[in-house]
Amino acid sequence: MGRLIVITTPALESGYRLAGVATRTAVSADEATVTLEELLDAGAEGDVVAVHEPFFDELDPHLRRRIDALVSPLVVALPGGDEPAAEGERRARLLRMLWQAVGFEITFDRREETA
Repeated sequence: MGRLIVITTPALESGYRLAGVATRTAVSADEATVTLEELLDAGAEGDVVAVHEPFFDELDPHLRRRIDALVSPLVVALPGGDEPAAEGERRARLLRMLWQAVGFEITFDRREETA
């Protein structure tokens, strides 16, 4: 069985640890990149690696392509928690996560059908 590993800032780490989540801290996107590459090289089979979204957004395009090609572990961006995202941004983030998890895009139509 896989586990959840969160790469986050030192300020947010204690909250994840209190929830029982394995954490790795980074103070910059460069440190997060090194940590993520170590986890990928270790072959974290079946794991989910959640990366603090501001760090994830700064990942090198080569590493992003490597992540996109992986079957396991699943690497996802974790919202930064700094300020609430607009509904459209949250929706786009959730759709990206679903696409990564299942391999194709799932959309939901908000229109209600009337009889």
